[in-house]
Amino acid sequence: MASGKVPVFACVREAWQFLLRNWRILLPAAAICAVLAQVGAAASLLVAPAQAASPSLLSLLPMLLAGVMFTAAVMRKAVRDEYVAPVGLKLGGDEGRLVGVGACFALIAIPIIFLLSIIMMATVFSRIAATPEAMEALAENPEALMKAMEEALGPTGLLALEIISIFLICIGIGVVALVQAATIGEKRIILFQALRWMGGNTLRVLAAIVLTIAPALIVNSVLSMIIGSMITDIPSFLVFSVVGGFAGNVLSIPIAALGAVLYKGLRPSDFVAK
Repeated sequence: MASGKVPVFACVREAWQFLLRNWRILLPAAAICAVLAQVGAAASLLVAPAQAASPSLLSLLPMLLAGVMFTAAVMRKAVRDEYVAPVGLKLGGDEGRLVGVGACFALIAIPIIFLLSIIMMATVFSRIAATPEAMEALAENPEALMKAMEEALGPTGLLALEIISIFLICIGIGVVALVQAATIGEKRIILFQALRWMGGNTLRVLAAIVLTIAPALIVNSVLSMIIGSMITDIPSFLVFSVVGGFAGNVLSIPIAALGAVLYKGLRPSDFVAK
């Protein structure tokens, strides 16, 4: 595939078939990491219940650690066909390198997101708020902001904005998955070299990414809304957060698998990591 055209539907099919073939051995890791991700939130509730809704370093670190550990477990199986007994999880070089990949993308993404935010504020927010004060008031009231956007953009414009957002999120997640797979495969952080592999296949790679990730994102969003409606108190918040995290972990498996599929197919046979 490295020198030919990326088979879009074959890549999508292989990514989801990986989930069907391996879900039994990956479910324990998905469950453990879902619980681990909520350790910080539980600690925050015990230490400062009134401020638990606000993300803090205490709540974010276990969540990030759980995400890295689960991604590494899936990637090892998808890329190197390795499984660390008994549940696939460990803390080692793979996890450290994935943290490095995340840091690299964060440094790249922050200025891009900042620029996009400015563009959105100039094009969209200027139509729904005439003054900075009005914009600030809408930013503090999500329901009023959504209503104002619906009135300014109309149903068609709002739908187009949501579709564009989903598309951009899919592309971002898919590109990260490809780089993560390359990093796991080469056992060193691979960033721009992996991105250059897409070459003349960029549109096909992007199509495979969107077709694989969009369904997972949509299903995860629907489940999140259903689960969120069931939260009534602190215990239910923790329980349903674990359930939602578990579902999100399972739905992330095809995404990681797609990164592995693209890595194996696009990697030149004479590639040397630099």
